[in-house]
Amino acid sequence: MQYKNIEFVCSGNRGRSPLAEAFGRRYLEQRGLVGKIELSSSGTLVDFLKNPDRGALREILEKFSYQALHQEIICNEDVENIREEVNIERILEKILKVVGIREPERTRVILKDMGLSSYFNPNRRPQQTTIRTDAELILPLDSENYQRVINIYLPAETKPKIELIGEIEDPIISTPEEYRNIVNRVREVTERAMDKFL
Repeated sequence: MQYKNIEFVCSGNRGRSPLAEAFGRRYLEQRGLVGKIELSSSGTLVDFLKNPDRGALREILEKFSYQALHQEIICNEDVENIREEVNIERILEKILKVVGIREPERTRVILKDMGLSSYFNPNRRPQQTTIRTDAELILPLDSENYQRVINIYLPAETKPKIELIGEIEDPIISTPEEYRNIVNRVREVTERAMDKFL
């Protein structure tokens, strides 16, 4: 085994990286490697998202504005308000309301349809990506988080291998069909990474 400590990373540690960790745990069990390799997941923006400033919140909302507009979660006026940092808290509430409505279906997809009930805890608390002295291999799930992980470890004495394993979009406001596709892509890149590094 090349690595005995593997960490999957996304932004909020609520969607992609916990899924990758769950698929990784199933992979280890299927190959009789439980207890030999430590898996974890984290998010580079967990602490930041607890209390973002208005400018940062605008940037985050802009990132998802086209998708939210296309799904009619927000309107053209909301898009303009995001750009001008007007009523952005109200717009965020509209988006989070839809996220909350979709959450039970997503949980069902993960636990039942994907067969991850033994590997995924839907009530887990998101963990911030931090410098870990025991870090060996860190696997971000998109290029933005890859760069953030690089920056986190720049001042550290610990120098783990950091490798981008996919370019998977954040599923926060994905439709049910889009979400299933994202989950399947997370499974594919996770299993490919495990094959490569174990």
